[in-house]
Amino acid sequence: REVVLSRAYQLGSQASPTLAKADPKNSLFGRRDIRRMTAEEIRDTLLFLPGKLDLTIGTATSSRFGEDLDKPMSFAKERLRTVYLPVARNNQVAELEVFDAANPDLVTGARATTTVPTQALYLLNSEFMIGQARAIVVRPDLRTGNTNDRIAALYTVILNRAANAAELARARRFVDDLQGEAKSTQATDAALGELAHVLLASTEFLYLD
Repeated sequence: REVVLSRAYQLGSQASPTLAKADPKNSLFGRRDIRRMTAEEIRDTLLFLPGKLDLTIGTATSSRFGEDLDKPMSFAKERLRTVYLPVARNNQVAELEVFDAANPDLVTGARATTTVPTQALYLLNSEFMIGQARAIVVRPDLRTGNTNDRIAALYTVILNRAANAAELARARRFVDDLQGEAKSTQATDAALGELAHVLLASTEFLYLD
């Protein structure tokens, strides 16, 4: 409690030029280091944003999944927080493994953080990612207002900040290009779903500032 309430713990990652020059490696904790979310955090956030995350406390995994976990595993249809889902030593779940989830065969004091092509491929092509992006767009609170309002709301919900004028204009062109001549609600939702997918795959979403 003392640590998390401290000034150092609550600092943001933005530093003044003077501070960045004086302590470039942040050895003196003058700011927070930017870090990528863990595999579990990414999955839980993707479920939380469209309102699908089940916050129920999990029970023993063997009672739900059985003891034989040798078959290919996927959490795509699961809604519980990742911490309550099973880990099989010889059968890691692909959507967690790709983002450096700890190897259950080893004692891991600190996870490696890699940046590899398979991560980008997962973010762009995963059916789970695409499904969550589309689900965010049809949240009741994100279906109100005109297209510009909905674009602005997506930035606020996904990136936790307001979009600037250039971003809003670029996003509107992107949505309009995808819609083409179709002006139906379904066409707008589909185009906004693609925009949400782009934001979810962005570095800004994946890294905690």
